[in-house]
Amino acid sequence: MRRVECLTNTLLALLLSVSSAVGQSTSGEARVPLAHDSDLDELLVNGARTSDLPLLTQPIADTPQTITVISEEVMQLRAASDLRDVLRNAPSVSAHADEDNAQGTNVQIRGFSARYDMYLDGQLDFGSYYRDPFNLEEVEVLTGPSSVLFGRGSTGGAIEQVSKKPRMDEFADGTVSVGSDRLKRITTDVNVPVQEGAAFRVTGMAQDGGIAGRDVVHTRRVGIAPSFTVGMNSATQLTISYLYQRQWDKPDYGIPWVDVGPTTNVSHPALVPPDNFYGFQSDYSRVSVNILTASLRSQLAEKIILRNQIRYGVYDQNYREAEPGIKPIIAPGTPLSTIEVTRTERGGRAHQSFLDDQLSFTAAFETFGIQHTLVAGAEAGRQVSEPTVLKFAGVPGTNLITPDEDQVFSGTSAPSSIVRFVANTEALYATDTLLIGEHWELNGAARLDRFDADYRNQVPSPVTLEHTDIIPSWRGAVIYKPIPSVSVYGTYGTSFDPSAEGLSLNASTADLAPERSHSAETGVKWDPNKYLLLSGAVFRTVMSNLREASPTDPTIQILAGTARSQGVELQAQGYMAPGWLVLAGFTYLDASILSSPNGDRGSPLQNAPRENLRLFSTFDLTGKLTIGGGVDYSSSRVPGTVVDSNGFRQEVPGYWSASALARYMIASRINLQLNVDNIADRRFYDGLDDNHVNVSAGRSVRLSFIVQK
Repeated sequence: MRRVECLTNTLLALLLSVSSAVGQSTSGEARVPLAHDSDLDELLVNGARTSDLPLLTQPIADTPQTITVISEEVMQLRAASDLRDVLRNAPSVSAHADEDNAQGTNVQIRGFSARYDMYLDGQLDFGSYYRDPFNLEEVEVLTGPSSVLFGRGSTGGAIEQVSKKPRMDEFADGTVSVGSDRLKRITTDVNVPVQEGAAFRVTGMAQDGGIAGRDVVHTRRVGIAPSFTVGMNSATQLTISYLYQRQWDKPDYGIPWVDVGPTTNVSHPALVPPDNFYGFQSDYSRVSVNILTASLRSQLAEKIILRNQIRYGVYDQNYREAEPGIKPIIAPGTPLSTIEVTRTERGGRAHQSFLDDQLSFTAAFETFGIQHTLVAGAEAGRQVSEPTVLKFAGVPGTNLITPDEDQVFSGTSAPSSIVRFVANTEALYATDTLLIGEHWELNGAARLDRFDADYRNQVPSPVTLEHTDIIPSWRGAVIYKPIPSVSVYGTYGTSFDPSAEGLSLNASTADLAPERSHSAETGVKWDPNKYLLLSGAVFRTVMSNLREASPTDPTIQILAGTARSQGVELQAQGYMAPGWLVLAGFTYLDASILSSPNGDRGSPLQNAPRENLRLFSTFDLTGKLTIGGGVDYSSSRVPGTVVDSNGFRQEVPGYWSASALARYMIASRINLQLNVDNIADRRFYDGLDDNHVNVSAGRSVRLSFIVQK
């Protein structure tokens, strides 16, 4: 505890040490910063705002948790067309490669998988698809165990997507973009008040393009998201929204690992031309997403609010892609042109559905001079997953240096599994924030989840498995405010990961209890001018009874391991001065296995770089010209904690990447924007998997014509 106290004091001193410079530029009455030709300044990141989540009732500056908020303006300035690109702004997030039918927004937070921790307006968004931000107002990355907020999972954190909703002002925005990576993209955002207190909004997107430096890879997607709100000026407000997205992709499984020995036991990605593609021209991935949501908010009394949100979503997927591999150990000096690459074909189809209802009450009241903000509620849902997975035979290999993507696919396929998985979930939760005088706040939250899973597989022989978990989660926090603009906090919380979290079971996991985690975090947040939030935190998360393969029988899973993730995270979000926007963060992470029956004690956690730096900033040079750019840095990473089948430890080196932008207002509310990503055209390894590695995009140039009315 003395070490934590010392680090907290150090963080507080670090944040306050820049108060003079920032204070000089923002002294006096807080003013609205110069806008980047946008009428949405109230949506910018600032500590006075609250999170989109009903359970987080206090301003972000007073919320005892590290939260990175990426606004729509930042997404537009960065010309982001994929949620993975949006999440690159968060220093606690790193990318994971696609695998099997898990093709989409696959990321890690503080060393733990967040694949099943994606949320849209507070409800689970569990489909495997590449989420496009065309309908997002902002994205919140909440770090640390968050089971009290969302239920199962959320060990390293969770990602909350906030969708665009109708407003009472009329506008029509549009963007047309073209890029050197064969990109052609158009987005629209139209909002129309239809009567007093009611409005209609629709956003749309169409995109066709590739990945810079990966000539064979191709992506095409369309989307539309209409929404209607009635009762904006009354005590009861109802919003009906719908999201449709469809994508047609040629999947990219990158390049293979290669084990060169026996002089070394470290495996690296094959040193091949970065545009090598080891799949077939006929490979494909087709996904459709349909999400219908009805949200009700009613002011029952002056300080009592009822919220109810119900959602039904359907996700359909059909895919076939080739994963490259080099299985034998390669002797030193072997010409790469003589090495054969195997193609492990992955394929199948899946139909998934999601029905969920959230009900909550928020009440503000006072007892014995203490102000309370109480939220209590219930949630019930049903998730159905029906995947059919194919196994392939007779798939031809290809050469490592000169792969032939035009080779005719001659493999044959047959079902390896035909599954119907049903999960019924119920939960009760409550949280209370107590304001004690001017300087102290206390927060307590608890949630009880029931997760009931039923698994049935028809192939190769009928199998039925059932599993039920009833698990409590809780979190407590203390916040001290020495002055109104500074919050010093300490928090402790728990989370759990059931064996069926990924909507699947097998004989080795059906009887296993959930993995359990607990986390402590202490930090400082400073909100000097209502448009800037500076924060620093020290954290430690420990996952106990980690699922591991049995050392005596690798086909059996046991609860035997312990993993720890600890470190420091520093962030600056908002306006340093009028017209100077900054979104910056740095994470130092010590994430490793503490105990394991498989000899990997001390191994770093999957996709958990020790250092992660994210910096993005823009500056209004004049009333018409804005310039900016960003720098990303990640240190070396590993795709897993255990060695590969040849006994080699897999690892990729760290990387730097830089970007730049310029935006010029050519007429009133009409802008021309130029973005250059990966300026130095550096090739680094992005998403990692223990079977393959994704190569980063090369240098790309994008020109956008933006109209806002």
